[in-house]
Amino acid sequence: MSLFLLILSVLSFFILLSYLFWKTRWGLPPDDFPRVLAYHKVTDFELGGTWISPARFASQIDRLLDLGFNFLDEDDFLAVLEGKRAGNRKEILLTFDDGYREFLLNAAPVLKKRGISALIFIITSYTGKYNDWELNLPWRRFKHLSWDEIKELSGMGFSFGSHSMSHRDLTGLGKEELRDELTFSKRVLDKKIGEEIKSLSYPFGKVNSGVSEAARRAGYRAAFSICPPSSGSRIDPFALRREGVYVIDNIFSLRNRLSYGKLFWVEDLKGRFINGVSALTPLIKR
Repeated sequence: MSLFLLILSVLSFFILLSYLFWKTRWGLPPDDFPRVLAYHKVTDFELGGTWISPARFASQIDRLLDLGFNFLDEDDFLAVLEGKRAGNRKEILLTFDDGYREFLLNAAPVLKKRGISALIFIITSYTGKYNDWELNLPWRRFKHLSWDEIKELSGMGFSFGSHSMSHRDLTGLGKEELRDELTFSKRVLDKKIGEEIKSLSYPFGKVNSGVSEAARRAGYRAAFSICPPSSGSRIDPFALRREGVYVIDNIFSLRNRLSYGKLFWVEDLKGRFINGVSALTPLIKR
């Protein structure tokens, strides 16, 4: 056997093994449920992977509209989740983690012009402050939305949820710390925005049974992960799936993930790998 055929055989075996592992462990999500996209920074550049340029963001939104997708607001999504209305595969809820000021500067104008809402998750201890919870790398200093800016966006029709108090890995906290992270952040947002906070996004997408139960007890109606650990066929209101959008993504990878195409499993494994790498942040910071 030539070296080329040997390499091809090993590669084919690895691909098959990866697919079988993915299919057995996770598999396809339900096709008739709205999709959820998770963005982070919409900015010109950062030294990391969780950003997308304003031009590419606008292009992705326009292309999704051209493909016939409809964008839901938080209340419409919750109505589907709670069985109050039917959902379908052509509906999308836009979410933004971390609540960066770049949303107001670069994403909100794009969405407002097109009449699209979004759900923004706020780290309550960092409002108006720089992102010291992230790795301190060059070109990675970004400011979070202030309370005045949050109120401005709320008046424009955008909704808000909790991203905890301090963006720690909730799966590593004790019961009291976990309760405080979820309860106090919700309470602060309720008071500051003047509306009930219904949704939670788990920092680093990390969730286990203890964390999801704490979220339920804190009074949230929905809680979002990114590539949750449970089987893809299961819709868990407190471990909801989202498709993370990163700098390496384009409309083709997004379309494949949203339509559950033939290469969805590759995109899903890619997303799980990226999210796993991001979860190393609290370990390095510690």
